[in-house]
Parts: sequence; C-alpha cells; structure tokens
Amino acid sequence: MTETEPFHWQIINGREPTQQALLRSQYHITEEVITYALDEDESPHAELDRATGTFLLIYNVPRDQPADDVYDAPLTFIIKGMTLLVVDNGATLRVSDKLYRTLSNADTASPFSALFRCLVQLTDMFGPLVQTVDNERKAIVPVLREHTTRKGLLRLSDLSLRADYLSRSAKQNTLVLRQVHAHPIYHKFTIGEEEQLADVVIEADQVLEMAELSSHTLDHLTQTYDSVLNNNLNDIMKFMTVWSLLLTVPTIVTGFYGMNVALPAQHSPWGWVITLGITAVLWLIMGAVLHRWLK
Repeated sequence: MTETEPFHWQIINGREPTQQALLRSQYHITEEVITYALDEDESPHAELDRATGTFLLIYNVPRDQPADDVYDAPLTFIIKGMTLLVVDNGATLRVSDKLYRTLSNADTASPFSALFRCLVQLTDMFGPLVQTVDNERKAIVPVLREHTTRKGLLRLSDLSLRADYLSRSAKQNTLVLRQVHAHPIYHKFTIGEEEQLADVVIEADQVLEMAELSSHTLDHLTQTYDSVLNNNLNDIMKFMTVWSLLLTVPTIVTGFYGMNVALPAQHSPWGWVITLGITAVLWLIMGAVLHRWLK
C-alpha cells in the first residue's frame, strides 16, 4: 500500500476461520503476527516488523466474561500501510462492538490517529471496573467491623484479587504505551498523533493510579483483619491456657486425698473444707503468677 491510499479499517473475529484467512490473503499478515494476535495469553507489547512494514500493538481490555478470576484479555491492533486491523481472539467481542462504533464515527485519515482514539476508549473502560471494586469494598467494610465472618473475609479476599488483576492490567498497558513513545516509529507521528498518544498515556496513568490505590487499600484491610483475627485467636488461647492450668489445681489436691495413704485431716469432719481451702489458696497463688506472666 502507498501513502496515497485512503485509510481503511476492519475488525477481525479471530475465532472465524474465514476471517483469519483474510489476514493472510487480503492483508498479507505474517504467521508470526497472526499467532500473537490469536493468543489469549499474550502479554501487551508493541513491535514493528520492518521487513513488511507491519506495526503490532497488543493491549489489555476487559473480558466479556471473567474466566478463572482473570478479568482482562489481550486485544490486537495491526497497522500496515493505511490499514488498521483490530483482531479479537473471541474473549472481547463486546469491546469490539464498541470499537466498531468508535471507528465508524471517527473523522480521521490516519491509522495511528484511529488507534489512539480506540486506546483512549479502552483505557477509560477500566475506570468503572475499579470504581465497582471500591464501592463493594465500602459496602463490606462496615459489615466486617460489626461482625467479622468467614464469608465476609472471603468476599474481601476476592475483591483484593480482582483489584490486583486490574492493577496489573493497567500497569501493563501503561508500559506498552511508553514503549510506543520510545519506539523509533514515534518520530514519524504527526503533531496531532503525538498529542493523542500523550492523552492516552495520561488516561492510562490515571487508571493505574486508581487501580493501585484500590489494590493497596484492600491489601491493607486484609492485613488488618488478619491481625485482628490472630489477636483474637491469641486471646482465646491465653484464656484456654489459664483455665486449663487453674483447673489442674483441684484435680491435684483431690487426687492426693483420693490416694490410699494417710494424709493430714483425712478423717477430720472438716476434711472437705480443708481440701477446698487448700485448693483455693493454690488457685489464688497460681492465678497471681499467671496474671503477672501474661501482663
């Protein structure tokens, strides 16, 4: 393709073999790039195949349905000449539908300008997800303060895991954008494209800050409740230890008087009272010792 050709874009459903064939036959995309585009576990990155003039960018976007607590999936953008291809591997079809409307309404003749418009929208999609985590956290914390339950702590743990995933995803997106900024292709951008990339970077940094703050807050809460539960367990163990030791006193005293040997006051009518007195004295002495030891 030449620079005089008009800008063209297309969204490719990677799960459809016929659309995969378009990448090979119509757009002449190499097998290596296609493999990257169809890999659901591919990490975000940007690279330029100088031999074919193909620019590849993989970006994290929200999944249609979280799978195994994974809330993001890679979406691939391919620029070759004046053509922008969006390759969906099947996990983000709803996102592709939104991009279809964005690209249809985009007033641009540049594939990179259209790419940055898409990236701004994709980055903004993480904001509501982080806000949802924060809202759920605000709802569950008062409940845990009133009554700490196993169900509530598991829910808090799930929120912490979700926030970690969002934070990781936002960080990877920020890194890939800075990779584009440092790439030699950046020097070929127009002033408008440079400004658009800067806008995407700002949005990505804001999302990353929100996600990391949410993740750190949940980690702090989780550690706090872990400490509270550990302290409660320690208090319970101390209580049980003290009572188990105190209960050994009457057992020892009555055990002596249950032996078939002569003991003081064994046949006295006040023998029962005497054993109780001995028990009480020993109990008080042991209680005082344990109290000083546990202080």
